[in-house]
Amino acid sequence: MKALKIEGAIDTPEIYFDPATNIFSISGISHPENAKEFYNLILNWLDEFYEESKGDEPSKIIVDFNFKYINSASYKYLREVMKRISNFRNNGINVEVIWNYHEEDEDLLNEGMVLFELPEINLPYRCIPYS
Repeated sequence: MKALKIEGAIDTPEIYFDPATNIFSISGISHPENAKEFYNLILNWLDEFYEESKGDEPSKIIVDFNFKYINSASYKYLREVMKRISNFRNNGINVEVIWNYHEEDEDLLNEGMVLFELPEINLPYRCIPYS
């Protein structure tokens, strides 16, 4: 399966989901003009990854987020992305989430904590501040 690679732009984050390393990262600013269209690319890729991973040896995925800003429409779709990823556990895949945030951005820290504590997601996560 090919990696999903989307270059970041002024209003869209950089996406790099690499099935060879099992590191899935999203970083930058997320307030695309059409959040549904942008995030559906990710959701479709994740669905394909899920199907292709069935029957494989159990493995581990690291999901690495480093948002500078995320608007409410993007956050809604990020919840869908995380629901998909949490389903990977059904295929025996372990998931670890890293939520990077600027040490002075408590709002972004809280958004990550709320996201990963949702009952339909509930994945192990670490919040890592940077300066």
